[in-house]
Amino acid sequence: MKEHFWSVFWAYMIGWGVFFFYYVTVARRTAALGEQIERLKNSLNRGK
Repeated sequence: MKEHFWSVFWAYMIGWGVFFFYYVTVARRTAALGEQIERLKNSLNRGK
């Protein structure tokens, strides 16, 4: 069991690292989309 501990540990840590990186990139994209939507709303309201 002990001989596999470090490989399992690092696989687990890499998995969480990939998940965290994905979560951060999706959050940034979502924030950018929200800003673009607000800009579009503002430009539509100015046109009225």
